[in-house]
Amino acid sequence: MVKEKMTVKVFVNHVLVGHAVGIVAGLIPSALLSELSKALMGQMPVFGIMNQLVSIYMLAVPLLIGAAVGYQFKMKPIPMVCVAASAWIGSGALNFTSGGIVINGMGDLVNTLVTISLTSALVLLIGDRLKSFEPLVMPVLVCVIGGGAGVLMFPYIHKVTVGLGQMINSFSVLQPIPMGILIAVCFSVVMISPVSTVAIATAIGLGGIASGAGNLGCVAAAVGMFVGGLHVNKIGLSLSIVLGTPKIMIAAMVRQPKILVPIMLNAALLGTVGALFGIKGTPISAGFGFSGMVGPINAIHFMPGGFTAGNLLVVALVFIVLSFAGGFFFEWLCRQVFHLYKAEDYSTEMAEFRKEKKKAQPKFTLEKA
Repeated sequence: MVKEKMTVKVFVNHVLVGHAVGIVAGLIPSALLSELSKALMGQMPVFGIMNQLVSIYMLAVPLLIGAAVGYQFKMKPIPMVCVAASAWIGSGALNFTSGGIVINGMGDLVNTLVTISLTSALVLLIGDRLKSFEPLVMPVLVCVIGGGAGVLMFPYIHKVTVGLGQMINSFSVLQPIPMGILIAVCFSVVMISPVSTVAIATAIGLGGIASGAGNLGCVAAAVGMFVGGLHVNKIGLSLSIVLGTPKIMIAAMVRQPKILVPIMLNAALLGTVGALFGIKGTPISAGFGFSGMVGPINAIHFMPGGFTAGNLLVVALVFIVLSFAGGFFFEWLCRQVFHLYKAEDYSTEMAEFRKEKKKAQPKFTLEKA
């Protein structure tokens, strides 16, 4: 096997793709089954167990990210699981208290990203130098150096996340429409970054119309990446973006930030409409978008009368009709009229990896003796 030439660009790309894969794998089960299981767990206990399973799986996101990044670098099993463990350590998901260890959700995904980057670099620098001592020495080095660095950096990296949340929270004092536009646009960008929109929304207690705007920003991100990706990505991958999380497009966004323009325009439109219709939510629902239908369900819950035909029509109009109409229109405008980017700029590394793998398969022919 020919070794891959490691450059800064290749290194960053592998980390971002693995980071996105781990997030998607961890969030998809909860996105698809969480609200359904919560609604039915009172009638059928099996759905209560299902809700517990998807919640536990979601808590494993830092571990999944670490394993996915290790796979991107083609690491051997021991280095791969060591990177996964260091990601969990550096995520800040585990808090030590006098009563024992408390799990704090998925932790800070930005610090997870930084921890994995440092740990992966450490593993690559060590390479095969440990030889037969790798099972004995590698876990210790990665735990103490990689995980320790993540723990030391966590308070400072987390301040950046909290500071971003405070900046977004400052928009909530504005009039509904400017507030809706600014919060929706901010959340549409954050949704495609390593930063967790759910963590930001819950940290600042985003509620009411501000929460609805944040959720519609997440919807704009999901729809925008889905619409743009339809030209180059398989339908299954595109559905994972819109029903799961658009964070799968982190690497594409870093390569071509211009693909954010139609998403931000659509977010501004949805933020305006959301403010006009009084779309509301909770700090939890603000960062979900379409995932698990958390946003639409909470929007209906806060409407006068609750689940009525009129409210269902309004939610369908805002969350589905307008979001997709705006998504298709702004993507067409930016690509075909303004020529900001090409359709290929929405291609994900996972799709490209599958194509390369398919091309690399050797062909065997039978020759006559």
